[in-house]
Amino acid sequence: MAESLDDTQGLIVAINDVGRVALRRGDVPRAVSSHERAVALAQQRGEPDLLIASLTDLATAEHQSGALQEAEHRYEQALDLAQQRGDRSAEATIRNNLGLIRQAKGDVEQAAQLFRQALALNQALGNLESEASNHVNLGMLAEARHEYDAAEREYERALELDKTAEQRMEIAADLLRLGKIADRRGFPDRGQTYSERAYQSYLAQDAFAEARSALSQAVACAKKLERAGDIARLERELTRLTALHPAR
Repeated sequence: MAESLDDTQGLIVAINDVGRVALRRGDVPRAVSSHERAVALAQQRGEPDLLIASLTDLATAEHQSGALQEAEHRYEQALDLAQQRGDRSAEATIRNNLGLIRQAKGDVEQAAQLFRQALALNQALGNLESEASNHVNLGMLAEARHEYDAAEREYERALELDKTAEQRMEIAADLLRLGKIADRRGFPDRGQTYSERAYQSYLAQDAFAEARSALSQAVACAKKLERAGDIARLERELTRLTALHPAR
């Protein structure tokens, strides 16, 4: 439709949408080629806002493909444009994503700095969902360093923000992370409680694979606590869930 109407702006948006769907489906080559086309059109059209979005999407797809150097370059291009445009929301997203690239390359300190910069921007903008994501990323960095107290604080803050923003899947994921970190800190009782809450949250959203993961974690914690009744109850539920919704 966009092509038939000679609507270049609409065409760029549609191509990026196709790329995002392809990436969610795991078709990374299709995602990369779609976003490359969108970038080229945005450059030809002289549309800086669409170019920022297209470069960001392309970098995300390249990151998924393992092309870290190329992704980093695209993000840096998009960041320069976002700063020129004064687009702080886009800048926050790009800084967060650049942090993921630096983390993947082993530059943990630079990654943490970028996550904090993104966090400050999102706090100023009131972007609760993005702010929660920044806290999760900081928590994962802390967890990788075995700084479990710091990681737990970051995950707790992410949970608060996701609850405020009513992000149900993210709430479940936060609960699961808190369950894992509590167990690693030597509190399997708290780990079991968080994991069961995550299980119930995932189950309510028909996210059965994630529900199985949360339930398995709860079983592991119950075994550490030698709670025979809980072990039997949770294992029965896990067996029932697996029978009703087998892994694909």
